[in-house]
Amino acid sequence: MAASPIPLPARPHDTRGLLPLLAIIVLLTAWRALAIAASGLDLYVDEAQYWTWSQALAWGYFSKPPMIAAVIAATTSVCGDGELCVKSGALLLYPFTTMLIWAITRRLFDARTAFWAAIVFITLPGVALSSVIISTDVPLFLCWAAALYAYLKALDSDAWGWWLAAGIASGLGLLTKYTMAIFAISVLLHLAITPGLRRHFRSPKLYVTAALAALVFAPNLIWNEQNGWPTLGHTAQISGLEGGLNGGQHGLNWKSFGDFIAGQLGILGPALFIAWLVQLAAARQWIRDERYRLLACFALPFLGAITAQSLIGRANANWAAMAYVGGTIFVVAGLVETQRMKLLIAALALNLIVTAIAYHFDALAQVAGIELNRKNDVLNKRVRGWREYGEALAARQAAYPDSILLGDARDLIAEARYYAGPAGAAMLKWNPAHKADDYYAMSTTMAGLEGRDFLFVSRDAALPANTAGRFEETAEIEPIHIAIHPDYALDFHVWRLRGWRGEP
Repeated sequence: MAASPIPLPARPHDTRGLLPLLAIIVLLTAWRALAIAASGLDLYVDEAQYWTWSQALAWGYFSKPPMIAAVIAATTSVCGDGELCVKSGALLLYPFTTMLIWAITRRLFDARTAFWAAIVFITLPGVALSSVIISTDVPLFLCWAAALYAYLKALDSDAWGWWLAAGIASGLGLLTKYTMAIFAISVLLHLAITPGLRRHFRSPKLYVTAALAALVFAPNLIWNEQNGWPTLGHTAQISGLEGGLNGGQHGLNWKSFGDFIAGQLGILGPALFIAWLVQLAAARQWIRDERYRLLACFALPFLGAITAQSLIGRANANWAAMAYVGGTIFVVAGLVETQRMKLLIAALALNLIVTAIAYHFDALAQVAGIELNRKNDVLNKRVRGWREYGEALAARQAAYPDSILLGDARDLIAEARYYAGPAGAAMLKWNPAHKADDYYAMSTTMAGLEGRDFLFVSRDAALPANTAGRFEETAEIEPIHIAIHPDYALDFHVWRLRGWRGEP
C-alpha cells in the first residue's frame, strides 16, 4: 500500500518538552480544581440537569445523547455528588485531549510545535471556561481529537486497527453530540482533495469504519425512535431552523451572526483568532502543504457550518468549538514556523490573564473595590443562590411533609433535584398540556397521584390559569427571596395545592 502523502517530521519519535508539558498540565488542572472549590458557586442549570440524568442512565435524553450523563455517573460514583465531583469530568478529560493535540502536532510538525500547540490549547479561554463547567463539549473534544489522531495513523499505516479506532471514536462522539457527524464530512473532503489518498474510496476499510461509527451510535437512534425523536426535535428547535429559514422570519439573522463571530474571539482568544484569520487569508502559502490542508479540512467545515447556522437560524459560540482542535494546531504551527514567537507568547499570556480574571472574578472585584451588581456580574450571576433556593424549598416541604414538589420551569426543577435533597429528587413538572418540551416534562407525570397535595413553585406572582378547578384548595405560602446583589435577587412564589383532582 502506498505511503501517506503527509510527510513525516524529521524526528518522528522526538519527545522533547513532554515532561514540562505534563507538569504544566498537572499544575493547570490543580489550579482549576482549587478555583472550583474556592468559588462557592452553584451548579449551572444544565449541569444540574445532566446530574439528574446521571441518576437514571439511558441511551438518550430530551436534549442530548447519553455520554455526558455517563461521564458524570462515572465521576460521582468515585467521589460523591458534590459540585467539584460533578464537574471533575472536565478536569480529567481535558488533559487527555491536550495530549492528543500534542501527538497530532508532533506527527505533523515536530516536538517543539507540539509543545506549544498543547499549551495553547489547554489555555484557550474557551477550554479554560469549559474546564470548570461540565458540558457536552468536554467529551466531544476528546472524541474529535481521538478520531483525528486515529485517522492520521490510519493514513500512515492503513492498518485495520487504526481505521476501526477512528470509527469507535466517531461513534462515541455521536453519542456525545450530533455535530460529530461533521467529522465524516471532513474526512470525505480531505480524501477528495488529496490525490494520493483517493484510493481509500476504493477500500472497504473506509466503509467499515463508517459502519462501525453508526453501530456505536445506533442505541441512541433506537432510543429516539422509541421516544418520539425528542433529541433531534430539540436540536432543530434550539438551532432556530425549526419552521424554516431563520425560524420562519424574513431575512438573515445578522445579530446572531455578529454575536457568534464575537464569541469566536472569546473562545480562541482575540490575538490567536485574528492571527488564524490572517493565515487562512494567505491561502497560497499553505494550500499546497499537506499538513495545513488536513488541519483546514478538520476545522473549516465545522466552523463554516455553524457560522452559516448562526446566519440563517441561531448558534451559540461554543457550538463551533471542535474547529479549534485543527484550528489551534494550524495557527500555532504557522506562528512557530514563521518565528513569530513573541506574538504566540503574548497571545498565550493574554489568554491566561483572561482565565485568571474569570476564575477569581469575585476576589479581584473585592480587591478593586467594585460592588457586583446585575450588570457587571456577567460570569457568575446564573450560578449564585441555587443552594439557598434548594434549602428554602426543602424547608417548606418539610412543613408539609405529605406534599410533592411541583414546578413550572426546567431550571427550577433541575436545581431543586440537586439542592433540595430527597424532596427535590421527587419534584415534578406542571405540564397540563402534556407538551414534552424539556426533560422533566417528558419524564415526569402526575397521573395516578389523584388526591395528593403539592407545593407549587414558580417565578410568576399568580397561579397559572390552567390550575383552576384542578385542586380542592389552593393557598399561597411564604415566598422564597434570595438576595444576590443589591439590584438582583432570586424570587419565587410558592403555593400549597391540596387535593389534586386529576385530568378533567
